Amino acid sequence: MKKPPPSLWTEIAQTRIREAYGSGGPGAQEGTGDTRSGVASPRIGDSFVKSGRLSDDDVKAIIEKQRTEKLRFGDAAIALGLLSEQEVQQALSKQYDYPIASADAALAGFPIAYAPHTPEAEAIRKIRTQLLLKLEPSELRCLAIVSPNSGEGKSYVSTSLALAFAQNGQRTLLINANLREAQHSGVLDSQRSQGLSSVLSQRGDIGQSMLATSFAKLHLLDAGPLPPNPTELLLAPSLLHIFENIKDQFDIVIMDTPAMNAFPDAQLIAQQVDACIVVARQHRTPLNDLRKTKRLIQAAGGAIIGCIFNEYPDLDGPGNPTPWYMSFLHKMRRRLIDRIR
Repeated sequence: MKKPPPSLWTEIAQTRIREAYGSGGPGAQEGTGDTRSGVASPRIGDSFVKSGRLSDDDVKAIIEKQRTEKLRFGDAAIALGLLSEQEVQQALSKQYDYPIASADAALAGFPIAYAPHTPEAEAIRKIRTQLLLKLEPSELRCLAIVSPNSGEGKSYVSTSLALAFAQNGQRTLLINANLREAQHSGVLDSQRSQGLSSVLSQRGDIGQSMLATSFAKLHLLDAGPLPPNPTELLLAPSLLHIFENIKDQFDIVIMDTPAMNAFPDAQLIAQQVDACIVVARQHRTPLNDLRKTKRLIQAAGGAIIGCIFNEYPDLDGPGNPTPWYMSFLHKMRRRLIDRIR
């Protein structure tokens, strides 16, 4: 049996180990070289000195702490208070060609974008890995993220998965196909002047309606103006025409959808994509609603590739000032199953 290739994250982890404990010993700086190209990459300290963020005296102090406490350069700089963890992560992402973003307002609720070592980010990467193992290679793979009701986490999951696939090198398009509800999540915004509704109604070109993001491999097709006839616009083969037009530009399409049990739109979308992922929320999604969602997808001829179970704390309790978007998915336990029981 042929051994599957390691994931990008595994390669990054192995590279970090080689660089941290290679010829320079445990105290070596990160970024000793690029073994794939044979061209030496700059050390992490060099980039901060070149930008003026660290002085020569700072570097000497960091190296001394490295030597005495056997730390990596970035960890030593953080321990001395000379660099923040975010600055080190940004520098490492450039070295290892693993894009992450600054924790700005638009991405504040998506740890996969800017905090790759958090449990939330790791959970998303695990789901991405399972999907890559389950999906057959093809020119374009289209996935719909669905849930029985609103507020169960499908927008978070769809955006996070799109970011994760883009970080892995896949050319990714995130489509906001929720033409029912206004969204202002920072990434998805149904109030943009052009988007999916414009393309479906032939009032806009898909190339002009797509938005570039801070991730080179990720583009966004937002909902656009909310139309009075979303069901009619989504009737087959409307989405299939879009997929045909973009098949040479993208490797995977992730679609956020309206509530399956509330509107027929998600059922029409399920009919036209390769597979659906069902999202459920702890203490909120009734099992009967999940069963109904399964029946609706199957009635449309759609396929269910798995189910994601969201678990996070009660943010309505006293003494919890944390905004919902910062802790929306405090802990994700994923259960990818072939059948919803």
